[in-house]
Amino acid sequence: NKFWPADLNIEGKDQIRGWWNSQLILSQIKFDKKPFDSVVVHGMALDLDKRKMSKSKGNIISPQEIIEKYSRDYIRYYFAKVSKGDDFAFDEKEFSEIEKVFRVLTNVNTFVSQLKTADSVHKRTKKLKNAEDKWILSKYNNLIKNVTEKYNEFKFTEVVQLIEQFLVMDLSRTYIKIIRDRQEETYDVLNEIRIGILKLIAPICPFITEKIWQELKDKKILKEESVHLSEFPRQDNKLINEDLESQFLLILNIIEKGLAERDKVQIGLKWPLSKAKIECKTKINNELQEIIASQLNVKGTEIKVNLKSKNIIVELDTKITPELEAEGFAREISRKIQAGRKKAGLIKTDMINLNLVINKEFAEMIISQLKFIQERTNSKKITLNSKNKYDNKFEDKIKDKDLKILFSKI
Repeated sequence: NKFWPADLNIEGKDQIRGWWNSQLILSQIKFDKKPFDSVVVHGMALDLDKRKMSKSKGNIISPQEIIEKYSRDYIRYYFAKVSKGDDFAFDEKEFSEIEKVFRVLTNVNTFVSQLKTADSVHKRTKKLKNAEDKWILSKYNNLIKNVTEKYNEFKFTEVVQLIEQFLVMDLSRTYIKIIRDRQEETYDVLNEIRIGILKLIAPICPFITEKIWQELKDKKILKEESVHLSEFPRQDNKLINEDLESQFLLILNIIEKGLAERDKVQIGLKWPLSKAKIECKTKINNELQEIIASQLNVKGTEIKVNLKSKNIIVELDTKITPELEAEGFAREISRKIQAGRKKAGLIKTDMINLNLVINKEFAEMIISQLKFIQERTNSKKITLNSKNKYDNKFEDKIKDKDLKILFSKI
């Protein structure tokens, strides 16, 4: 019988002397073999004081109420995350953290969907050139490898930890942040990863993954009928680069130190600086230095290799030149225009005619940055202090400088 012995039995520890014990005895007597190949024991959900839930104590939490309040996926994710075989205190506060993970999943899906139209295919055809692309695909293929191993070992807690770390930290907070200026080039990479993550997390969160899958299927991005009928991902060992992952760990630590230095001197990341001096134990190639410079918003980096250095040291040149100040204002103006476009319901491909109403001093400061603002905001034409009428108007302030943003969709 292909369904017996069972691949897996999942039950609470009380079944060690109950159901499992009965199965073992009867199966041995009748068939002279075990009734299952593997057993996973889950702990009992207790109240916050780690007392057994019972009607008499009035401490019962209804599973149906939790499901109605959050969803089945949330409660499945919660149990997979916290139940390691021991009894555990059920803490509803954990669901706010789970909500953040689900929000990242849906935000990543939305971000990828906005990068390309529905006639796209989810197959990477271009040769990878950028270090950050090679890094995220190495991390992704390592994720597939490790998650597959943990699923096969029925270590669901570790599955959740691995997926959460990759989705939140590696993909959302690191890779997507690095590729913001070239995001359209990364659709194939991101779409491949998006589809893979849906497959990896589907056994734990079957409903949200299927919802997203069907939406992608409707857009002709996917052909398979269901995420649960698709093939489970297999890692490509050729794309796993442990050395690159190690180098990225170093530069991400450097970026973290550099951002902390910015906080110390209270210079926000939107304001460019001329240079970062870095002391560390390892050489850093030019491409990785460019990532450091981009993420710290500095014009250049100066690396000093010190084999005896115990800690990474990052020192920023905090002198703001007129050119750097103008660029900083231009970046902030662009950000505010983008926010205005979003409020007006425009999509990224919509072109606009743009007018900025600013005083003479402000205009002289940013005149050299108008082309930068034009490109950043998808503006066909940009004017200063025009008297023409525009469909959209927003007023704002950057530091002590007043700004009026007017634009019309072309």
